[in-house]
Amino acid sequence: MNYTKGLYVSLVLMMLVILVNTTIFDDEYSGIAMFASLGIFIMGTLFFLNTKQLKK
Repeated sequence: MNYTKGLYVSLVLMMLVILVNTTIFDDEYSGIAMFASLGIFIMGTLFFLNTKQLKK
């Protein structure tokens, strides 16, 4: 269940980045926010794959 928590944390971070960009920065930095969300997604995916391989 550890990888589930890691995926949930990465999802929350991605939503937080989008929320901050929309509310505080008024969508001025949408490219940077999307890039940050992509980086968080890739890190979460790598975390998930690493944990799945360790369980095998």
